[in-house]
Amino acid sequence: MIRPSFEAKMLALLAAGLTIFCTPQTPDEAQPQLSAHEVRERMIEQNRAVLEAERAAILAFVDSSGIAFEGTGMGMFVARIPADLGSPIDTAQRVQVRSRITGLHGEVYADQLNQEISVLRDNDAIWGLQEALIKSQVGDSLVCVIPAHLAHGLAGDLAEIPPLTTLVYYLRILQ
Repeated sequence: MIRPSFEAKMLALLAAGLTIFCTPQTPDEAQPQLSAHEVRERMIEQNRAVLEAERAAILAFVDSSGIAFEGTGMGMFVARIPADLGSPIDTAQRVQVRSRITGLHGEVYADQLNQEISVLRDNDAIWGLQEALIKSQVGDSLVCVIPAHLAHGLAGDLAEIPPLTTLVYYLRILQ
């Protein structure tokens, strides 16, 4: 039996909510018409529920991992294994990283991925990864738990990573 991922469940919940709001009612099913404000408030409440579920899943992962993660204040968690070999990374520097990218439940999205990233100036790298590199040095290894809003968000990456996916990056900064 294949278990749907957390992200798939949250996407289904969001889609069901949107279907309810967008499905026209027949006259005999008519309910009181919601004002634009009420529709907006319901959608906000659904978004809060999705974010809270993601936050709970991230905290469960972090708590059960046995890894000494530090929160960044943006919902992201990073564990650094310093190598003390290189210099601190500058925000304009381009660095080579090798990474393995998974979901919270072990789904593998990339393995042995080599990337060159321009820290805080790279439109091709997700924001959470760039943020994690700021306090790192060449040679360090990182484990990053990156919530969907700092990764690929509502759209996913339109290829392999589904919408609303929290990513776990296992990476090494090569040079």
